[in-house]
Amino acid sequence: MTDRALKRVLLTGSAATACAALLGASWGAATALGIVAGGLWNLVNLWCLTRALGVWLKPQPAPRRQQIGWFLVKFPVLYAAAFSLVNIPGVSLLGFGIGFLVVIVAAVMVTLKALRSPHHTLTAHGG
Repeated sequence: MTDRALKRVLLTGSAATACAALLGASWGAATALGIVAGGLWNLVNLWCLTRALGVWLKPQPAPRRQQIGWFLVKFPVLYAAAFSLVNIPGVSLLGFGIGFLVVIVAAVMVTLKALRSPHHTLTAHGG
């Protein structure tokens, strides 16, 4: 994924999370806070995943330290953060799931739109 496409996904995901949180506020502050937490966590997760795959899959081998660094950020650190977020009193687990899902849907929609346009912004690995 190009940097431009990633920025578009992150921007769209942020906007979708904000809209969902506003709608979720009618279910209570805990739900809205959960939506924000889930959406932001998934945005960071997508960003880290993109960076990690870029390091792991590039044609010339990346330094081992860089590969291990992204692995540690992506898995133990991010997943510990998610566990911590859902255990904060006042953060709805349902809201977290909604925020997570909103970002996934936004990312899929942006990607599909980019693939249908005549000027593809997403490139295959090595392309």
